[in-house]
Amino acid sequence: MGNIKLNINLGTIILIGVVVFIVLGGGFGLQKNKINKLEDKLVSEENLKNALVDSVSSYKNEKNEWVSEKLTIQTSISELEKDKVQLTKSQKELMARVLNVEKEKEKIKKEKEVIAAALLQTKIVVDSLSHVGETVVDTTSKLIVFSDKYENTINDINYNVNYSLTIGNVLPVNPLVKPTLFVDSLYFPNEQFVDFHWNNEKKKGYPISFSVSNSNGFYKTTNIDSYAIPNLKKELVNPTGWQKFTSFFDRNSQKLVYIGVGGALGIGSYIILTQ
Repeated sequence: MGNIKLNINLGTIILIGVVVFIVLGGGFGLQKNKINKLEDKLVSEENLKNALVDSVSSYKNEKNEWVSEKLTIQTSISELEKDKVQLTKSQKELMARVLNVEKEKEKIKKEKEVIAAALLQTKIVVDSLSHVGETVVDTTSKLIVFSDKYENTINDINYNVNYSLTIGNVLPVNPLVKPTLFVDSLYFPNEQFVDFHWNNEKKKGYPISFSVSNSNGFYKTTNIDSYAIPNLKKELVNPTGWQKFTSFFDRNSQKLVYIGVGGALGIGSYIILTQ
């Protein structure tokens, strides 16, 4: 009898130990989820504040093109519609366009959801351009035609423009006749590359940035306002092996508690009944 009692006590101790271990582990997981949600909320609020006040920064890429970059607004539309969120005119225009896309999808009954969008403000800046191309003087028609295909590289930046300008009423000189200017063609070839990417500062929660590069130096991107759906996170989109492992337990911590308790009870009952 003493031996049976000892075995029962041992089985009970094992059962209690397993249950306590699993319950504490599951409880830790649940608590960790709450902490993670609170941290995610604080990080999201900080990222939104930084994105709303961010300004365009510029740098050269490996192709010697000027790249303009700015943080992306990442939150829900309803959050941006709150009174406490102050948007610029351009940011309001971006949100209006995003909402318009959502309305259009309802009209055409087509599944369409905006994952990311951007509103760019670009201008052509020509502050100095000397004509060195062809000049045609037509004395009969009183016209002068300037045409050129300008290609130049200044400080490793490519500048390209094609133009044909016609100036009229220049010959003979008559103070009663005003000269005229007719632009036959004015063409600025340009290639743009745009991309959304992660800002690899882990302390800032991997905020998203939007950038645009221009192959033609005459093009200047003066402002960028971009939007991405909330919860678009690097650890979810492109997780590491460890992040996949911890994410599994974070998502299933409550289930694991139930499974662990049930399994422990079953094992403990088996130990007791088989003594």
